[in-house]
Amino acid sequence: LGPNGAGKSTLASVIAGAVRAGSGSVKLGDTDLTPLSRSSRARHGLAIVPEGGALFPGLTVAENLIVGERHASRRQRKETLDRAASLFPFMAKRWNERAGMLSGGEQQMVSLSRVLVRPSSAVVIDELSHGLAPAILDQLFSVLAGFRGEMTLVLIEQYVKRAHELADDVVVLSYGEVALHRPSAEVRLAEIEAAYELGVTEVDVGGALS
Repeated sequence: LGPNGAGKSTLASVIAGAVRAGSGSVKLGDTDLTPLSRSSRARHGLAIVPEGGALFPGLTVAENLIVGERHASRRQRKETLDRAASLFPFMAKRWNERAGMLSGGEQQMVSLSRVLVRPSSAVVIDELSHGLAPAILDQLFSVLAGFRGEMTLVLIEQYVKRAHELADDVVVLSYGEVALHRPSAEVRLAEIEAAYELGVTEVDVGGALS
């Protein structure tokens, strides 16, 4: 969490390997991902849902979901599509529709399901809810809640209350620094809002960015 310009999307880009870390390291379990390329990080189980989803608008919904499965069998591709449809049933009727013709909320569902249908150790999700209606947000957060315990979710979010309800840990960034890092159950919304405004640096900075 954090206000505009706090460094949230930059942090996501550093984790993904799109921006080189000036200091510190990016670790997934016992593996140091810092020197690895983006493709190598993906092979180690790191997945990214960038801000805006980054779909291929000219490809169909189905093609967007299986774009990384060039060598998969027809059965494996069908299993991927079946898993996606189990998360967001609307897709089963829209496989052949170009992704660019979908609404913003539908595009986010496709983008999110594209990473959730594959086994990952950690998924970084940048501003999933940006510009979406409350009914769409309910669906997205409900699906994310179903993956708690299956993989690590690093959620960069502007809807503080929804993020707080979903999270095990809360990290608030302010001007590129950690203003607050605490288990979700131990921090109140008022404290999060105060960290937004004041940017008071707490302890455990290194742990928050590890």
